[in-house]
Amino acid sequence: MSNLVSTQISDEDLQTVLQAINTIHEKLPFLMKLSPGDKKTTAMLDDGRYPFAIKAVDYASREVSISPNAQLLEEAQKDMNVYDKLQTVDRELSRLSEMVCDTRMMAGAELYTFARVAYKMAKISASLGTPGTQSIVNDLGRLYANNGKISLVPPAVVQ
Repeated sequence: MSNLVSTQISDEDLQTVLQAINTIHEKLPFLMKLSPGDKKTTAMLDDGRYPFAIKAVDYASREVSISPNAQLLEEAQKDMNVYDKLQTVDRELSRLSEMVCDTRMMAGAELYTFARVAYKMAKISASLGTPGTQSIVNDLGRLYANNGKISLVPPAVVQ
């Protein structure tokens, strides 16, 4: 068994991390959640369209005749600022989220590997007649067979 994740997270550190996430929510109270329908109908600005949008704002700020009005131009400039800054935040959060997910996956894989070894050893102990191990086999076996879900039907007793 490999042991790539060998660490602990203290309750204090967890609270600090959760507070940092809460701080992000507080600092960015305007964040929104779009429905799948909204995402389908909203015009998307991607890396390919970004230069077009930047140039349009630039031209509109210098040539009054192509700007719909000063208020819309000001709002477009705000949108550009928010877009740029949130893109940086999004990239960093995506990297962090990926590392959190991958580390959690690896910790789970190591835990599950240990659990399967312990279950196998319990079955060996039970087959050798070690007192008390058959109840462990029955308990773990019920969860293992049902992918962790407790079944209402008792499993067959292993002899």
